[in-house]
Amino acid sequence: MAAGALVAFAGSLLPWLRTGSAHRNSYEVFAIVDRLGFAPDAAVAQGLRWWPLVPLLAATAVVVTWWGWPRTGGAVGIVAGLYAGGVGAAVTAADASDLVDIRFGAAVTAAGGLVLLLGAVGAVVVGTVRPTDRGRRAGP
Repeated sequence: MAAGALVAFAGSLLPWLRTGSAHRNSYEVFAIVDRLGFAPDAAVAQGLRWWPLVPLLAATAVVVTWWGWPRTGGAVGIVAGLYAGGVGAAVTAADASDLVDIRFGAAVTAAGGLVLLLGAVGAVVVGTVRPTDRGRRAGP
């Protein structure tokens, strides 16, 4: 989960689009999504508007899992992984135009989101017993 969260965050800082001579990362893209031609009510446009929450969700998922709540952290990680991976993949798959060129940052973010998602699913599935609980007898 931590590796996926780091890769997704690093990818969000890399160039996602080139508009004219400017390279824009994911945080610059969400601010100009209307001017880029996405419909205001389209799923990608809405996803990009809420984009600044992704690093917070990913960090929360990792910390909560490290604190010993793997199911809760995994659930938050699933949301963050789906969000980062889905938006990154959607931008990567979008048609480039004469004004906008898709760059590699969205693909890196999508890959990080996938790794985060896989780690989060693993935390939910196999993270039911903490190491400190092994060997203890059940209470009365």
